Amino acid sequence: MRYLAFSCALLGASNAYAAPVDAAASLGQIVVTAARTPITLDTAGSGTSVITREDIERRNPAFISELLRDEPGFSLNRSGGTGQQTQLRIRGGEADHVLVLIDGVEANDLTRGGGFDFAHLPASDVERVEIVRGPQSALWGSDAISGVINIITRQGDAKPAASVAVEGGALGTFRTNAAVSGARAGLDGALAISHFESEGINLSPTGREDDGYRNTTLNAKAGWDARPDLRLELTGRVTGARVNNDYANGIPADTTGKTTLLQAYTQFRMRHDSFDGAWRNELSGNWSRMHNDDLDGESFVDAEVTGDKYKAQYQSSLRANSVWLLPASHVLSVAFDYEQQRFSQRGPVMFGYDPRQDRDYQVLGYIGEYRLTLAEHTSLTASGRFDDSDTFADVGTWRVALTQLMASTDTLVSWSYATGQKAPTFFDRYGYSAAPPGDPVFLGNNALRPEQSRGWEIGLQQPLLAQRVQLGVTYFNETLTDEIDGFVYRASTNSFSAENRPGSSHRQGVEFTGRLQLTPQWDARLAYTWLDATEIDGASGKRQAEIRRAPHALAASTAYRSADRRGLIDLHLNHSGAQQDDSFLPPFYTPQRQDLAPYTLIGIAGRYQLTPTLALNARVENALDERYQEIFGYQTEGITGYVGFTLQLPR
Repeated sequence: MRYLAFSCALLGASNAYAAPVDAAASLGQIVVTAARTPITLDTAGSGTSVITREDIERRNPAFISELLRDEPGFSLNRSGGTGQQTQLRIRGGEADHVLVLIDGVEANDLTRGGGFDFAHLPASDVERVEIVRGPQSALWGSDAISGVINIITRQGDAKPAASVAVEGGALGTFRTNAAVSGARAGLDGALAISHFESEGINLSPTGREDDGYRNTTLNAKAGWDARPDLRLELTGRVTGARVNNDYANGIPADTTGKTTLLQAYTQFRMRHDSFDGAWRNELSGNWSRMHNDDLDGESFVDAEVTGDKYKAQYQSSLRANSVWLLPASHVLSVAFDYEQQRFSQRGPVMFGYDPRQDRDYQVLGYIGEYRLTLAEHTSLTASGRFDDSDTFADVGTWRVALTQLMASTDTLVSWSYATGQKAPTFFDRYGYSAAPPGDPVFLGNNALRPEQSRGWEIGLQQPLLAQRVQLGVTYFNETLTDEIDGFVYRASTNSFSAENRPGSSHRQGVEFTGRLQLTPQWDARLAYTWLDATEIDGASGKRQAEIRRAPHALAASTAYRSADRRGLIDLHLNHSGAQQDDSFLPPFYTPQRQDLAPYTLIGIAGRYQLTPTLALNARVENALDERYQEIFGYQTEGITGYVGFTLQLPR
């Protein structure tokens, strides 16, 4: 609680001579993820936020996950050091309830649990991150059951640019990235490559073996304005990584295990505008591949899993204005998408089980959305989607949202209600995972039903003190049914499997945000979340707290820029309250609750422009050398420091 008091005091120390913050400009940011067509933040209706390129450069993180810790309603859990599995939950939902897009391509890993592993997403080539909280399946289909995160990478503009950055530091860490971009005669393009490697730490509480990590990512984008009303775009991204891990017999332990992975995404998009932009038609096609190769001789693991997703989509949007009674604008969008997923698993036949299999399924989606804006201050949105699957029962989802701006006080009130759905993954249904003799294997369950949710939220945003202060508060309430439990132990076959849980899981909470411009060079930020997430305990039938959800979470930061804008220093704090986790210890392998102590992480980042083209960067993470666990049994990194240079050619 003392950290909350400190941050509130920092936010309250306003300066009478501070330059005003343009709150209207912030709310007027255009986002492409909160609706089927671009809208402004103040008309989204759901909790929506944006991480900008300025935010990324302010902190200079190696991976974008380090910035996501600052977001209200977010909880991040990493299995130890850098490169290890990193799960993100929004508003108490599951890690696989968050749909992640990279330049509009769905990036969730269908070969694992259906979630996205944020361990492998470098920050160097990211331009902005758009975040929409709450059920968004009416817009984006399965996986968007508790929110959507859209990673938008950098693209070329009229001013050619080139940069190279190098950084090194603790734990044998080295990272570098290079990028070029530009535009000419209607063509624009950007190419970026990054490499990261670290010797890592020993994840296990026993032994001495360090678990290292390597990541190389290539990202390319090209666009062509063939005519003033016609644009063509092509994107491609490849990530190759190798991570050493420690896991044996159900607990973290020193092993020689490692995972080699490949992630690839590509998309073609065409956009055509007619009638001065009043009618827009878009056609896109994309393909993504996930390949994971797990090898650990000590734990009898030798498996390859590959997932491919093909998607084609057409959307047509019509805009119109009317002046009957009140000035109004209307936007009607209809869309159709076809998706095919393929799953392939390979591995040796062991103990009578054959993991070799190939599966696939298709789904056709029908989407509609109508947006009405009255007198520029009232916005109403209604969306619906129907998914026609060849495997599951057909599912319909819908969403309504209302926003109202009080012009006299600049108060923004928003409300939304939505439903969501999450299809079982291939691994839930058909997956197989080997184990040492006597230990349980995992066997899929092809009778699973899709998970479904419903939820609502109400939010208030208010600028104060000539817009130097921006405050926001949101209450949310969500219910999940048919939740899939992937750790059900079956004694008759000595195996784990997945089953739909009876009853429902409830999540409610409050998100508070604050921003303050103390002076033209000094600002402060705060995000606090109170969360109450419960589920039915299968053994006792009683309601209990969900694991890896801290009831209290706080993020605070302050940054100072020198008057000549050459120097910047950022101080940031992340506090997570006490929470619980499950362990599956032999011989019974039933979940046993374990307490995880609260922890506070403090970091410092700095930048100084030595010359117009050369900058010095430095950062320290976990400055207080806090000892903590985010997942039971996995050790985490202590205090670490890094120094580097960035060379930016003049534009």
